[in-house]
Amino acid sequence: MDTRPSSIPRTSLETISFKPTLHVFICTNDRAQTGDPRPSCGPQITPEMVKEIKLWIRTQGLTADIYCTKASCLGFCNPDGGVMCIWPQGIFLKGITSVDEIKQVISDEARRVGL
Repeated sequence: MDTRPSSIPRTSLETISFKPTLHVFICTNDRAQTGDPRPSCGPQITPEMVKEIKLWIRTQGLTADIYCTKASCLGFCNPDGGVMCIWPQGIFLKGITSVDEIKQVISDEARRVGL
């Protein structure tokens, strides 16, 4: 069954019927390697840390409910740490400095929504 809104033309694109309860976006953008002096989330938050979070979500048995995506930039660069977003709640957090902080935020929000 095609669940696309009628405004989306029928093409070779196919709708994926996956809708997690939470979608976590974690910025790993690292401007240090480019010489850009503006602050960025990396190297404080690294792609390896996001991999660790994804594995943790899997070990918690929440892969059907919580999706985690590494992002290049969420637009809130700051010198205090990384940025993450929890969707669809629209919660943006800055100042993230560790995997444990990310896990705590995800755990708290998962409990809040009944997971």
